[in-house]
Amino acid sequence: MSLSHQSRMILSALTMIIVLLLLLAALLLPKIERNIKVMDILFVVDITQSMNVADATIDEQVVTRIEWAKHYTRETLAALPCGNHAGLAVFSESRSLVLMNPVEVCDNYHDISQMLSKVDGTMAWAQSSEVSKAVFTAIKAVDLIKPEPSIVFLTDGHESPPIHDTLFPKFRGDLGKVTGVFVGVGGEDLLPIPKRDEKGNSIGFWGVNEVLHRDVYLSGRADLDQRPRTEHLSSQKQSHLETLADMVGFDYVTSPERAKTLIKALANTAKPRQQLVNYDLSPWLSAAALFLLILVYFPLQVLRWK
Repeated sequence: MSLSHQSRMILSALTMIIVLLLLLAALLLPKIERNIKVMDILFVVDITQSMNVADATIDEQVVTRIEWAKHYTRETLAALPCGNHAGLAVFSESRSLVLMNPVEVCDNYHDISQMLSKVDGTMAWAQSSEVSKAVFTAIKAVDLIKPEPSIVFLTDGHESPPIHDTLFPKFRGDLGKVTGVFVGVGGEDLLPIPKRDEKGNSIGFWGVNEVLHRDVYLSGRADLDQRPRTEHLSSQKQSHLETLADMVGFDYVTSPERAKTLIKALANTAKPRQQLVNYDLSPWLSAAALFLLILVYFPLQVLRWK
């Protein structure tokens, strides 16, 4: 398309006027109230010693399970649309401890991310890892939070000391009352569990004679003597997590690569609520103004004036 010099000047002037109006609107227009659907989520991160096993990957780099869990939580927080609320908890021994009640993710992303960065194994208050009971305590904890959040439980599912099938803890709550998703962490191969001191320094690996290999209540049973002594090794316990998920009515995803996998699972299980929010149009208006400026000063080859 060929335009005269005068036509190009007029078109450029009109474009600049539109850009100015868009920028003024971005600065002066008030926020618009609108109802949106939001989710409330409590991320529970496993900080027990098996989470120090390095069999997870971030950008093709091998990392520990707890590093992967923190990275994936942060990626999910960044991918959640504004208006959603997220909180943070940790799990050790048989309890889940809430560190932060759910808050709006966009306004408080920095605060949540900073708290998440401080989470590590040195926060653990005991060396045992009773995943089943910790899930039940997490459900009890969110029952006291209003509005009631869904649970995202990031764990490898390793129970220590182990529990026998006949002594599996029973869930006494209402199935489906609290929704949630298990995020399985770790690989399928049994690997040594690093041993850390109270300051988090590595002091080797747990040995075969340093851990319990069977449920203490059934340790005298002859039929258990032939069980493999592998509790000093760890892998993601997928079948155990699937059993737990069925028991409490949660969904289960194993080592997801993208945040949207978890967000989709939450959308299918969580109970969203309506919330009135002030919607800010200024980013969209500013983006439109920037696009027009680019067309004027840095036009594409097909749009250049001839």
